[in-house]
Amino acid sequence: MDRWSGHADSGETLYRPWVGGRDQNLSQRAAPVQFRVPKLSLDHECRCGFREQSGDDGRAHADHHATWALGVRVPKNLFWPGDLVVVTTQSPIAWRRLVYKVAGLPQRENHYDFRSWSHLGEPEETEDNVRAYLLKSNGHVVGYLTTHDTDHHRPWDLIDESPLGGADDTLRPRVDLIWVADNYRRQGVGAMLVQALADDFGSPVAEVSWSTPISQSGLQLARRLSPDGIWVS
Repeated sequence: MDRWSGHADSGETLYRPWVGGRDQNLSQRAAPVQFRVPKLSLDHECRCGFREQSGDDGRAHADHHATWALGVRVPKNLFWPGDLVVVTTQSPIAWRRLVYKVAGLPQRENHYDFRSWSHLGEPEETEDNVRAYLLKSNGHVVGYLTTHDTDHHRPWDLIDESPLGGADDTLRPRVDLIWVADNYRRQGVGAMLVQALADDFGSPVAEVSWSTPISQSGLQLARRLSPDGIWVS
């Protein structure tokens, strides 16, 4: 019946109980499972911005959530020897498409109407020097900052309900948007991106301007980098 039939223990081996042969029916006389129709709606929105609906198999959400948490995988056709790259509106299309893909993550997470990067046509020069900073880690883009230069600013002391100061026409780089993959947040990635922007422009980090309105996480970052006040535009 099985390979243990007729076997006699020598008394020196461990006891091996019989657990049944292949033909053993472990569901014989079992009670069937019961199904219910729940009234609870499973429609919900994840922190990644994906709204999962009843009946979805979850695959699209799982893919998007993994990208939101770990970052956008760097295409194999891009030569990326360092960790930080600056992409402009005149960069090769492969780089600009990568920026566009990354920009879709904060758009969905924060329910923006438009992506913060839309330069997918022919390479072109912009008057305000539009550019994006991408930070790579473990083969994924985990940090993203988009910026342009402007000369319309007002000082703000970062105190809630405090009025803005007088207009200033000094040319400064403006932080348009910062996004960090979820697994890399609260580790200094945003601060590093803003510092890199200031260093490239040749100014102190306190001279960087911030686009308004500023999110709560953006305010926390601005206070950490420039506790005496910031420029807004």
